[in-house]
Amino acid sequence: MLRVEGLTFGYGGGRVLDGLDLEVEGGELVGVVGPNGAGKTTLFRLVSGVRSPSAGRIRVQGRDISSLGASEAARLVSVVPQNPSLPAGFTVMELALMGRNPYLKLLQWERRGDLDAVGRAMQATDMLMLADRPIGALSGGERQRALIAMALAQEASVMLLDEPTSNLDLAHQAQVMDLVAALVRRRGAAALVAMHDLSLAAQYCDRLVMIAGGRVFAEGRPRDVLTAEKIASVYQTAVVVLSHPETGAPVVMPASGAPDSTTPPNTEAGLQPSLSEPSDRR
Repeated sequence: MLRVEGLTFGYGGGRVLDGLDLEVEGGELVGVVGPNGAGKTTLFRLVSGVRSPSAGRIRVQGRDISSLGASEAARLVSVVPQNPSLPAGFTVMELALMGRNPYLKLLQWERRGDLDAVGRAMQATDMLMLADRPIGALSGGERQRALIAMALAQEASVMLLDEPTSNLDLAHQAQVMDLVAALVRRRGAAALVAMHDLSLAAQYCDRLVMIAGGRVFAEGRPRDVLTAEKIASVYQTAVVVLSHPETGAPVVMPASGAPDSTTPPNTEAGLQPSLSEPSDRR
């Protein structure tokens, strides 16, 4: 559904992305990970059509994003940005209605189909009860759900989520990612999510794409991408990778805060070292 080929882009003569390739299929949740400055946000701006690549191609359902106008591109790709500035006086309903802008002409009022799309989006995100609440009165988790409702109202084939769990506590992180994962499966959309929390990304994403040096450094199942060796190479820090006691997904810990290698693993907590855990953590 989404195919990126040879994507290249830079600022001020320096390249941020250098021949990057990736694909996301319908019904798939793919996480993009990498250190600050790796190009995750730049990738999202290019895929959404906000910026144009200096080389390469981005296709959504076979259509080249760079050949489309802003409204056409927005009908194919929706974005949940990181910490956007939102008008505090807007209600949740008014924010969700903004997701229908790509389908409206200048000064055109929403039609029945637009209102139905917004209603479905708000129901899917459990925001109907908060439809009249001002954005400025929402909690962090409610705010993220309102943004996701706006993106869903666009009815786009591809959804981009830039750090959707940033500044949220553990409970709201789980709620937001549970919601995103369920919506992707139910709607058959292709979702690309940029995340700093490697353990959270491993828990929810079908595949991970690790970016370094403007290219894809590693790609595949979370357990294959999140190894201690690959993380150390890309993030320049030593880590220990454990296995989640219920799902088996990788759990990434800083080596300085990990259990000492000379002591048995804490089986009461249920975390078991994976094969990627280094044997010598000096």
